[in-house]
Amino acid sequence: MVAPMLALVLVLGVYPMLQTLGMSVVQYDLMRIAREGTPFVGLENFRQIAAEPRFWIAFRNTLVFVAIVVGCVVALGLFVAQVLNMDFRGRGILRSLILVPWVTPPVVSSAIWIWMYMADRSPINQVLMSLGLLDAPIRFLTDASKVWGPFSVPMGAVSSVRIWNGLPFVTVMLLAGLQSIPHEVYEAAEIDGASGIARFRYVTLPMLGPVLSVLVTLLAIGGIGHFEMNYIMTLGGPNDLTNVLSVLAYQSAFTFYRFDLGAAISAIILLSTGTVAAFYIRAQLRGTGAG
Repeated sequence: MVAPMLALVLVLGVYPMLQTLGMSVVQYDLMRIAREGTPFVGLENFRQIAAEPRFWIAFRNTLVFVAIVVGCVVALGLFVAQVLNMDFRGRGILRSLILVPWVTPPVVSSAIWIWMYMADRSPINQVLMSLGLLDAPIRFLTDASKVWGPFSVPMGAVSSVRIWNGLPFVTVMLLAGLQSIPHEVYEAAEIDGASGIARFRYVTLPMLGPVLSVLVTLLAIGGIGHFEMNYIMTLGGPNDLTNVLSVLAYQSAFTFYRFDLGAAISAIILLSTGTVAAFYIRAQLRGTGAG
């Protein structure tokens, strides 16, 4: 039983990883491969990437995207999980409905939100204008004029969809964590005179610590390599405002036929996600040692 699973991991995980790393240190330009082959170039591809301004824009956008998504989805997930942990009529139905964004394929989610964000007939614009919050419709996915440092309207729009898509997973995980906290702990804190905020701060959050650390790690890793929604909704535009590392890697390989540069960017993504995972493992080992 172990051998087939190990073979599957090697074929689907390790081999593509090694293939990508190998391609990142050779010249693999489809426009020149017939004439020049694939000579070894060492770190030349990485040097070319580092000298390209679009790489640093995509790198910055990736950090911003991850920060927005992780921060917002964890905060919202914690709030929704607290609500769903209460006893009220219709709780079971609401718990089922909360899963809808999670089970919706990314392509379908992107198509739905492209329609929701359409400038002139956008339902979001119509609601905001009817409430008097807007004088004119906003082009959420194409407006390159509203930029505040690393933040922009298109980045906010794409990040919001990713938050909507990931919220159910975070909520379910946190809800399971909340239900595992013994009720006696809350009763003891209440007897000691702790307020609701104090119980949340000194009981709920510490006991959700392991779940939160896993969630933040998984969300960060997923955000660093996220591709579908950024590419489908904006193609990384406008003016690279939503271009992230995964989209830039795809563009390098399949638009400009520079598979070597695409592989080098993918290697950087792999290094970044590996670093996040290493920090998590190190923290877990420290916690185990302290315990």
